[in-house]
Amino acid sequence: MVADNDGMIREHYRHQAEQFGESSESTMPDVVVRRKEIEAITAFLRWVPFSGRRLRALEVGCGNGFLMQTILPEFSQKYEFHAIDMSPELVEIAEKRRLNCTFEVGDIRKTRFDDASYDVVIIERVIINILNPDQQVQAYRELARILRPGGFLVAIEGFKAGLENLNRARLEFLLPPIPEPAVNNWYTEERWRQFLDQGFEELPPEETRTLIPWNFLSSHYFMTRFFHDLIKPEGGKIRNTEFAFFFSEALAPVGDYSPLRVKYLRRTDRRQH
Repeated sequence: MVADNDGMIREHYRHQAEQFGESSESTMPDVVVRRKEIEAITAFLRWVPFSGRRLRALEVGCGNGFLMQTILPEFSQKYEFHAIDMSPELVEIAEKRRLNCTFEVGDIRKTRFDDASYDVVIIERVIINILNPDQQVQAYRELARILRPGGFLVAIEGFKAGLENLNRARLEFLLPPIPEPAVNNWYTEERWRQFLDQGFEELPPEETRTLIPWNFLSSHYFMTRFFHDLIKPEGGKIRNTEFAFFFSEALAPVGDYSPLRVKYLRRTDRRQH
């Protein structure tokens, strides 16, 4: 079953590579979501303590290399970047950007990297593409292995609770529920605790108060996946509207109405076996 799921995921991202090429819309057609994700990752990379030694950073699930192209101009002195993705087609596009970053095909469930190879790891909608929950746990175990103790992980991943809250609001106004994508298996709260048990702790609020909050997309999802759909006339534009752009700037994040959360983690020496 895992092999069959992997084949479906690879085919999906082969189509993404074919359809979008180097575009920022590859894997995420909502340009506000992509922009806010990059803002969260950028703020985190600035925040990571820097003592003068160039830090080793790995992006897992680099896609077509858009994130790397966006952040490298600012961070090439602070970080030595590497990136992997399971899609050969997307990695090929990333390599054509000719960036100061090593791109390669790789699977986060089992990588070629030595223990404690990296100071920082970035994942952006990656582990949700592993459909088997046990394999997701294995991925976090591997993330912990390749991160040095005290190293940092920034994870933008999908949680079922946000979609459930959003669909409850939609149901109240007789809008159909939004399904979880077939190529994703979003996290439950219980599974998230399992992931942390592989060797991570969430950074406490007093350390992350200057970073972008965990529910950074909640208001955007509520406005664009609920209110926008409620008032949109038949035939109206579905996404990336002036309505969406305005409210993405006007509203602070409130509530839990987006499946996507940003999590800031530290690699610990503790691990539950």
